[in-house]
Amino acid sequence: MDLQVLREQLEIDEGRVDALYNDHLGYATFGVGHLVLESDPEYGSEIGTAVSESRVIEAFEQDCENV
Repeated sequence: MDLQVLREQLEIDEGRVDALYNDHLGYATFGVGHLVLESDPEYGSEIGTAVSESRVIEAFEQDCENV
């Protein structure tokens, strides 16, 4: 499946946030549900910190590869 099409559909269905936010469990998250990991450059940043569109796409694609 085309990752761009998948991402765009998930953005419609689930939403997308271009900033760090706490998910329903209180974990730092951004983009299309990307859980911030210790290996992420965003790790330790404050909630509300902006995240670029290119980084959101990069994290989404990495998440898909990991699945």
